[in-house]
Amino acid sequence: MMNETIKLGNLKIDLGDLTEFILKAKKRCYAGNGKEERLSDGSKRLIFQERDFFYEDNYRGHYQAPGTELVRWQKSDGQGLWQMSYSGGMLPEFIGDEKLAIVTFEFLKKALSDKDAFLRGPMQFRNDSLSYTNELKGDIKRFKGSEEIIDRDNLDIIFSQDYIGEVIIPK
Repeated sequence: MMNETIKLGNLKIDLGDLTEFILKAKKRCYAGNGKEERLSDGSKRLIFQERDFFYEDNYRGHYQAPGTELVRWQKSDGQGLWQMSYSGGMLPEFIGDEKLAIVTFEFLKKALSDKDAFLRGPMQFRNDSLSYTNELKGDIKRFKGSEEIIDRDNLDIIFSQDYIGEVIIPK
């Protein structure tokens, strides 16, 4: 865990505390089948709050579901501290295969819940038929990465997603 304090505007944030919160929030929200709220624009929102941090994951779509995760100070309209955006999903040739999508997204949730998951998932995760890989560059302060899920029986990439994020440093 990172042991560093960073100044974000008037706030001093311990990056270890922020990282710990983000990992907990992810495991309680999408990866943990948290309660989704459907918004009027059709997007879905999951939220988690603990101590001085407020987390929101907002995404839209199903087979391909771009979204944004945002951590704010204390409340839903508090100062932004950290943000990650992601985009991707099922590859085009698998869109419409609902049975495969269900299996893939349940597997993805397990990977994102793994004990070695960091800003997205672990570097590698597998079961009998699927394999998840994650390539991450950077750290909580500024990062980018990509993840894939491969059907191990026929070696098809069935899911691919890119992500990027960083702490938010105000003026």
